[in-house]
Amino acid sequence: MVRALARWLSLVAFLGVLALGACTSSPPVELSQPSPQGLAPSPTLVTPCPTATPRPQMVVIISVDGLAAGAFVNASTPYLDSLWQDGAYSWSAQTVLPSATLPAHASMVSGLDVPAHGITWNDWLPERGYLRLPTVFTLAKEAGFKVAAFVGKAKLRHLMPPGAVDHFAMPGYWAKDIVPEAVDYLLRERPQLLFIHLPDPDTVGHDSGWFSPDQLAAISQVDQAIGLLLEALRREGLWDTTLIIVTSDHGGHDRVHGSDDPRDTTIPWMIHGPGVRKGVELQGPIRVLDTAPTALWALGIRPPEEWEGRPVREAFAPEPVCARP
Repeated sequence: MVRALARWLSLVAFLGVLALGACTSSPPVELSQPSPQGLAPSPTLVTPCPTATPRPQMVVIISVDGLAAGAFVNASTPYLDSLWQDGAYSWSAQTVLPSATLPAHASMVSGLDVPAHGITWNDWLPERGYLRLPTVFTLAKEAGFKVAAFVGKAKLRHLMPPGAVDHFAMPGYWAKDIVPEAVDYLLRERPQLLFIHLPDPDTVGHDSGWFSPDQLAAISQVDQAIGLLLEALRREGLWDTTLIIVTSDHGGHDRVHGSDDPRDTTIPWMIHGPGVRKGVELQGPIRVLDTAPTALWALGIRPPEEWEGRPVREAFAPEPVCARP
């Protein structure tokens, strides 16, 4: 009687070990379930923990110069709308002071505020040299990625010393000239990091005023140019593996910018692509200097600890938690 009970307890323990092994194995395991009327057992699939979201194969950062959050909301932008509506976004992101093109872009690519990176001027002044701190460009290059930049203003050369990118181009001053060349390069060379700068809203804002009908029309023209990029990604099968970040360096008011006026400092920030939450308005504070660390983090590169900017992790879906069946 005692031996029989012991054998029964041993059998129960053995079956428990088998069941535990089936739950924790990596590949799917088929367990036979009892079937009625003597039919063959029907398999039940036990699925392992899901894997982490794949990293993007390409990150595209688009800086729309002078794009105030309020102006963007009032313009006709179907392509940009498709990004934020199916991605994550903020209408209250903040740029740096002074809210000017070169200092803000230095923060955008370096993850540092103006006092740390030291670029306070706003013109192409070759005698002042280049930004020699680590940037999203140099760190991606060091990691073995191909990096390219297409810009509309010569002053942005200060941010890219020789060798910082594999390809640098100024195809023109307007989005309709810049984007087609950037798309052609993208399809031909397949860089892992592509930076595109589009000056249109800033230029028209200085000429006609921020939030003016002319500036809203310029924003719509930028949107159409960006549409060429989005359609090319879809056509070439790159859409599902490309992360796109769209933001700005500053807004503006009247025909100027550069101050701490909220119309100057408040910018849009949106992100779309692998692992990004869909249709989510981001609640945490976002600054323009969070752009570079977010791009690096998405590519699997750890941003420098000394950077003031941080990856916008709120934009990404949390990793799945494996629950025991």
